[in-house]
Amino acid sequence: MRRITPAEFVLAHTHVRLPPFVPEVRLQLADDSLALWEQTQVAVDHGQVPPPFWAFVWAGGQALARYLLDDPQVVAGRHVVDIATGSGLVAIAAALSGATSVRATDIDELAVAATRLNARLNNVTIDVATADVRELTTTADTLVAVGDVFYDEKIAAVMLAELSRLAAGGAEVLVGDPHRAYLPRDALEVVAEYDVDVETDIEDAPVKPSVVARLRG
Repeated sequence: MRRITPAEFVLAHTHVRLPPFVPEVRLQLADDSLALWEQTQVAVDHGQVPPPFWAFVWAGGQALARYLLDDPQVVAGRHVVDIATGSGLVAIAAALSGATSVRATDIDELAVAATRLNARLNNVTIDVATADVRELTTTADTLVAVGDVFYDEKIAAVMLAELSRLAAGGAEVLVGDPHRAYLPRDALEVVAEYDVDVETDIEDAPVKPSVVARLRG
């Protein structure tokens, strides 16, 4: 029996929808997080599989995408790297806002597949790759974007260390986050605040106060 490809899996379990806070963008999204997680585990033979973050839009990513679309001068003419891209929402927003180039990375091959599909849906060009943040390097003045990564203590510690490394090398790092438990507030300078419409299947409230913040170098 032929193994289904990541792109085929994404298309089979999602449909085209508009993120509630960023309706300018079209994405392949799912409706039921628990059912999709179970189907994902079956599809990969019950191996270690990340939750299907790529199939939903999260508050921090929506806030960051909203910021880039409303203030395109932030990315216009710049190289952008979107880390832990998920659905690719932030990467797509950067491309729509005039970035010279956009690279989107994630450790989940399903997220990579979803981002490629979503880039085509929005007629933008994005270089998408499977990569761990610890493998990444950037040039000076690259804009690094990352949303919703401070939800877990261990992941947050790795992310803060690696994002700080990129900032020390000259990158500007922007974080989108709905004030999750491990957000490193002391290391951030808030540049925008939003009340983000979300879906209660994945969040605990229909509106999540969220920030876009710059990591201090």
